[in-house]
Amino acid sequence: MEYIDKELIPAEHEEEILVLRSIFNEDFVSNDNVDHQSTFNLIVRFDSLPEKILLIHNKSNASTEVSHLPPITLHITYKNTYPKIDPPLYCIECDYLTCDQLSSLANKMDKMWISGDVIVYTWIELLKDYFFNLNNQFILFDINSSTDDKRFRTNYDKIGSKQIYDQLVEYNRVQNQSEFERTIHICPICLDEKSGRSCLKFEKCHHYACLSCLNSYAIQLLSRIQENKAINCYECDSPLFLTELRRIFSDDKLLLKYQKHLLEQTTDMVWCPRCHHSIICVPPESTSGNHRSFAECVHCQFIFCRRCQQSWHPQVQCPKDAMIQDIQQNPNADKDKLKLNRIELSKILLELDNIQIIEQCTKPCPSCQVRIEKNGGCQHMNCRHCQIHFCWLCGWYGRAYGPHPCNVKPEKQQASLPSEMNEKLEQIFHDENGKQIIHAVVKRIQMCPRENCRQTHIKVGANNLLKCEKCGNDFCFLCGEAVYGKFHFSEYGCKITTQL
Repeated sequence: MEYIDKELIPAEHEEEILVLRSIFNEDFVSNDNVDHQSTFNLIVRFDSLPEKILLIHNKSNASTEVSHLPPITLHITYKNTYPKIDPPLYCIECDYLTCDQLSSLANKMDKMWISGDVIVYTWIELLKDYFFNLNNQFILFDINSSTDDKRFRTNYDKIGSKQIYDQLVEYNRVQNQSEFERTIHICPICLDEKSGRSCLKFEKCHHYACLSCLNSYAIQLLSRIQENKAINCYECDSPLFLTELRRIFSDDKLLLKYQKHLLEQTTDMVWCPRCHHSIICVPPESTSGNHRSFAECVHCQFIFCRRCQQSWHPQVQCPKDAMIQDIQQNPNADKDKLKLNRIELSKILLELDNIQIIEQCTKPCPSCQVRIEKNGGCQHMNCRHCQIHFCWLCGWYGRAYGPHPCNVKPEKQQASLPSEMNEKLEQIFHDENGKQIIHAVVKRIQMCPRENCRQTHIKVGANNLLKCEKCGNDFCFLCGEAVYGKFHFSEYGCKITTQL
């Protein structure tokens, strides 16, 4: 065996460490030396790939282009015989590469070793070349594999390919945003040079503009609220995320005003019962079962039922619908048989009182049917949705408000809150059998006549024509029969409007 001068080896180690430290700076992390062996970590980054690669999740067929990948860590431990005889010990740490991929990399690193030469930086170049030559795509598979090979370490199997895919997409988004904020851009609206921090780049379409111009654009659209237009990208009309809208408005009051406007225009917006953010529900592909009540909050990731506001309950009937159905089928049953407690009874009563408040304190616009509340002032009303003017008393409407034949006396038709609401609330906590709530529910509910549906509905207002939100069937509240055409409601049939 060749004689090795042990006094020279530490100097060679120190020289290579000095070079690596100058190249990697803060990405060089020195560890405590064990048994007089130098150990350190090198963080190898791939933030600037030469070309975008297509990231593919094999099982779900999800794909997206990325230009940034997370760094990997290379653990190095020098032997006393390095570099004369033996290579250093190493361990590659990467959670988004499989055991087979890491094993292939380690085998290539072993083959590159030539005794007498320093090797660490050559290994680093090999790792970078691996990611720089991915043939424009990187596929994530569901693979169950394990190994005791100490040359690498990965949590690929524990994390799962789908979660790794999501993590890589999020990492790429954050890095793109950071890169955008570090550079100077020309705003396409005002043509001024602005720093990236003073601009906003939309995630979906990648158009951008300075926040000042976007704020003026949003306020202008908000002032023309009658156009019923959502605030989207100024260039391609792509929808924006709530975080982007929050940066554009920079004023919570304006954002709240915009959200309330959207809430008035769509039934697809709901409020998360956990974090109380407004979210827009995407229409489901299936219109059967309880899929239409599914909602997922993008802010706190809470999945809940739009009907009962509780955690999502797939493949089962909503407990709220089941409760009302039990009440309808067993109007004389006691509370124990219906499995209703006082808290549940009070919730149903509150819901019915809210319906009564809607009926008494609001009226539908005679043009577009959007509910409008009157809380004071004269009888002249202006609908913010369709911009028509109408009389609160008689319902006359037009594009301009003026004299009209109003035969209703104001003192008889003033909107007011139901005076008996507090009395009902007090009674419900003392009504052991819940007979009052049973009567109040039964007189307002009707079931869809379609056999494979049988969805329960609550009547709001005077209109007896109901539309089932589950199957889309039109039916009559009075007789419970399906309605086809306009002949069902006539002088020989049911009345189109009746009060309870």
